[in-house]
Amino acid sequence: MKKITFSILICLISTLSFGQVVINELDSDQTGTDNAEFIELKTTNPNTSLDGYVVVLYNGSSDESYAAYDLDGYTTDSNGLFILGNGTIANPDISLGTLQNGADAVAIYSGDDTDFPNDTPVTSTNLIDALVYGTSDSDDTELLTGLNQTVQYDENINGNKDTESIQRGTGGTFCVGNPTPDAMNINCSTVCPLNITIDNVICESISSGTDTYSVTASFTGGGTETYSYTFSAGNLDMVNSNDPSTDTSGQIIITGIPEGTDLDYTITSTTCNISDNITSPSCQPAVQVSDISELRLGTVGNTYTLTGEAVITFQRETRNQKYIEDNSAAILIDDDAGIITTTYNVGDGITGITGELSEYNGVLQFVPESDPGATTSTGNTITPQIITLADFNNNPNDYESEVITFQNITIADITDGNGTFQGGESYDISNGSETSILRTNFFDADYIGNQIPTGTINLVGLGAEFNGTAQIYPRNSNDIDANLAVENATISEFSLYPNPTSTGTVQIKTAKNTEAEVAIFNILGQKVLAQKLTSNAVNVSTLQSGVYLVKVIQDGKATTKKLIIE
Repeated sequence: MKKITFSILICLISTLSFGQVVINELDSDQTGTDNAEFIELKTTNPNTSLDGYVVVLYNGSSDESYAAYDLDGYTTDSNGLFILGNGTIANPDISLGTLQNGADAVAIYSGDDTDFPNDTPVTSTNLIDALVYGTSDSDDTELLTGLNQTVQYDENINGNKDTESIQRGTGGTFCVGNPTPDAMNINCSTVCPLNITIDNVICESISSGTDTYSVTASFTGGGTETYSYTFSAGNLDMVNSNDPSTDTSGQIIITGIPEGTDLDYTITSTTCNISDNITSPSCQPAVQVSDISELRLGTVGNTYTLTGEAVITFQRETRNQKYIEDNSAAILIDDDAGIITTTYNVGDGITGITGELSEYNGVLQFVPESDPGATTSTGNTITPQIITLADFNNNPNDYESEVITFQNITIADITDGNGTFQGGESYDISNGSETSILRTNFFDADYIGNQIPTGTINLVGLGAEFNGTAQIYPRNSNDIDANLAVENATISEFSLYPNPTSTGTVQIKTAKNTEAEVAIFNILGQKVLAQKLTSNAVNVSTLQSGVYLVKVIQDGKATTKKLIIE
């Protein structure tokens, strides 16, 4: 009985020990190059060992880890504090790399840094404490849910993200104020009670001339002090605005701000000094483009309307992302703000999307500015382009975000792998002579945890390029299927020229003189031409400009190539 009691006592002591360390303060953003970032930890008792703990940093763009710091061998100081810092932070206990500005997260786990290699999906297993934060970013629901948190704290809530930090107050809540690294936190009870959130910045009209725009800000914590506010431009909407001096919550609306003029505002009271700058939107008409290839040739930062129909090939809840493709190309819709509210299915066609062309780590993205509304077609299927690894590696931009297929390839396990697919990892793929990368980029895909095929397969996925490296992203387990029908062999010395063509004719040549069958499909999988190849020339004059797939079958072997008609 004594031995059992002693074991229980040891477990209780261990549990208490792991409950003592918390995230006490965080400063992710400063003026200029962010050279004073820090994370401050705190223990209930001074000089407490941090053995068995690890600090993990999560990037909200992928909801995966990007750094981990093992705390074995370290202790807190005489005040129970411990600093991970960089740049001008004096004498940090651990030198900190770059700290993302948000929406991101910091978490403490019981474990080691080896438990959290880069790109580890967010988890609550062995979680001790966590802080999800941002700088006026939309809530990252995946991080909040994955770390069992309910609040994403805003370092820019006072409009002073460059000069203030997020600090723990009483009861486990946080407030924002002047940074106090390695010192006592500010008294959150004396912090400005007013919280300001910019809801929207909207053009009041759109023309080629100088228009006006409005800014709508929500506030909470009003009705406790008398507030004065000034605005550098525009007019306060006296009818629809609330007064934070008398109202506990509401909205402040500024209208009639000239396009091209940024808005500076200041709100002051006994405890508050809130200021911020709102960048003027561009109230220019969107440039109309007929297809995605024309969109991809646009200028990053400009607004475009895609007038043609595009088909959804994949979508996920993370950042409300949708991959769309048409006869010319494909692109990723990144909708972190949730602008598109219409429910779509894979295979749905949508028309008239308006948004801003953007770029992230070399990947072109389309950020929507309005909901395009109801589908214009349903049940479409996308025929994957069958390409070689060499073509892909040499021209990844040509296939970015498109549904592609590699034939007769093998997948190698990662170092220290266990024979199953793990989230956020890169796997070498090969056809025997060429290699490329399969990236398990979608952490919630149904094949995570499945066995890696040991034989030769056909692999389907979305073409991608990350910082110049060609990668393919399988969407689901159907894309990684060892039972896919693998061609016994492909046609050797198959050539297709001229490509692109504007002559109305293409030449198809193989190494043999036997009869072959030719079928041409548009990117939606519809067969638009079929004939027997009795000579090298194929008449394509009836086909409109766009991208097509040419499939040639000869002696039981098949090969597919992409054809561009100008």
